[in-house]
Parts: sequence; structure tokens; C-alpha cells
Amino acid sequence: MPRQRGDKDVDDYNLLLLSEQAKHIEILRSYRIRRAPIDMQKFIRELNTFDNKDSFIAFMLGHNRRRYDSKEIENRTYKNVRSTIMLMMDFNLSWRYEMLTVKFLKQFKIYLQGKDYEPGHIWSKIRDVKSHLKMASTEPLIHVDPEVIAFSNPQPQWRTTYLNREEVNLLIKVYREEELKAMDRNVLRAFLFTCFTSLRISDVYRVNADWRIDENFIDFIPKKNQKKRKRLKVPIMGMATMFIQNEAGQYFDLPTEQEYNRTLKLMASKAGIKKRLTSHVGRHTFGYLFMTTVGNMKALQEILGHTNSKTTERYAHLDDEYKYLSVMRMQEGFDNLRL
Repeated sequence: MPRQRGDKDVDDYNLLLLSEQAKHIEILRSYRIRRAPIDMQKFIRELNTFDNKDSFIAFMLGHNRRRYDSKEIENRTYKNVRSTIMLMMDFNLSWRYEMLTVKFLKQFKIYLQGKDYEPGHIWSKIRDVKSHLKMASTEPLIHVDPEVIAFSNPQPQWRTTYLNREEVNLLIKVYREEELKAMDRNVLRAFLFTCFTSLRISDVYRVNADWRIDENFIDFIPKKNQKKRKRLKVPIMGMATMFIQNEAGQYFDLPTEQEYNRTLKLMASKAGIKKRLTSHVGRHTFGYLFMTTVGNMKALQEILGHTNSKTTERYAHLDDEYKYLSVMRMQEGFDNLRL
């Protein structure tokens, strides 16, 4: 209502109110059309991401969807960005551009650290935020503080976690248990398969009978090499073949990678393994087993498909037990020596 006769602001205020009301109606209408339930928490979340030019989250959602629909990015990248957005919204529902400062991003990083995520996981989430901020800054109606785009996010030193022989055998023992749930068994089969083949998790989801060129090898283009179309030939030992259930089609029926990693943690706990298992640990385990058995770095580099030998070196860590046993072998032949 006008504060006094001829109030010049009243029309502007009412326009703002109508604009906000229109947002509310549109949100509720979309849920009604879909016959989907909505509560206050969902409503606030929708409201905070409604307007692209004000909300960075709305920009990320729309931009990520458009890039996926145009096949600019793959389903895996699309899902990874979606998971980043969910973490952002858990931290703060409103990511409006005027809020985005270096201090705000530091607080988001501290929030992720408090969730006990691996340094590499935190780095990738901050990387997603920064890359989308850079893309948003090219839009004509959006202003992003350049200092926020330049937020320091150095790549961490990756920790290589692997299983030794005893730990792999503990998992095999769990795998043989009859009461194991079907999904748990499928995940464990796939993980043990990677331990004896070196396949990346992205390729474990795709591996199938068409990749087999004979009983000893698979030949394929790794997902990571699809742009360059570089093929990789990987040996399949008998131990790995034991974990292939369907030899006529897709080798493994697996849940989402997030569920895959959750299941691995449960399996590790069941086996009494204190290491934090993720999908990457299988590939690291292959590198460890290969180096402590064969010890040929060049051969390992070719099997893993690395162009840089320095990348291969991080799979060649030796545990204290192996170092001790190796040194102990040096005294063989000196048993009769008495000082």
C-alpha cells in the first residue's frame, strides 16, 4: 500500500512482490504437475536455485544439464557435478553470487574436510566449483569476483592405498561366504577382478565378452583414452577369470560408483581390514602385487597403459613385511656362519 499520496516506490515494491510470488507459484505448479510431494525444505531449496542470474547453483544445474544433453560431457562427469552440487547445497542452500568470496570458499573447503573426505575428493569438488565459476563469469548478466575464480586449490599428493596378499585373501574368504547379499557379492567380485587385472573402475563398468581376443587377453580402448582412440591389451590370468560370472555379455552388474564404494567399506570391515577401500584400491593392489612378484617397472607401465613412468612409480610402494622378507633372503647360504 502507498505510504502517502503519490508514493513513487509503491509500484516498484509491488512489482518485486509479484515477481517473488510468481516464483513461488511456478515452483508449486511444477511439483503439482509431476504429482510430486513438496515440503518446506524442498521449497526453500527450489526457491534458492530458481533464478540463474542470482544463483550460482541454478547456473551449475542448468549448465551441467545442457552440456550433457549436447554430449559435451559424459554421464559420469554429469553425475560427478551433480554430487558436487548436492554437497554445496548441504553446506549452504543459497550460493548467490554476491555471497561468493574467498572466505566463503574457504569455509566450504573446511566443511568438506570436516566430512572426512580424502584430500583428492575435496580437491576435485573445489575444482568443479572453480571451473563453473569461470564459465559463469563469461555470461553477460553475471559478475563473479576474479579473486574467487583464482581461489588457490593445489592438487594434493595422492596417497596410494593397496592391499597386501594377506588382505586380498581375507576378501576372497568373505567372497566365498554363502550368506553374502547379491549386490555385495557383485561388488566384491568386480573389486577382486581389478586386483588381478589392473582395470580402472570406469572400465570395470564396461568390460564384456567382446573385449576378449583369446582366453589370455582382453583388448579394448580404455574410457580414459577414448578421445585418442588408444587401445590397450591386458593379460587375464586364471585368478581373474574366477570372478567373471557372465562370460557371454557384460561381466558385472554393478550399482552406482558411490554405492560401490560404500559396499567396499562394508566388505573391508567384514574382513577385518582397517584400510579405507575405494574403487581405485584394486588397481593399486595390482601394481603392488606385480612389483613384489615380478619387479619389472617397464612391464607394469605397459600393462597399466601409462605414458609417463613417474605415474607408474606410485603403484610400486613396498610394505615393511615385504622389505623384511626380501632382506632376509640375503642371508640364505650363510646359515652355518658363526662369529
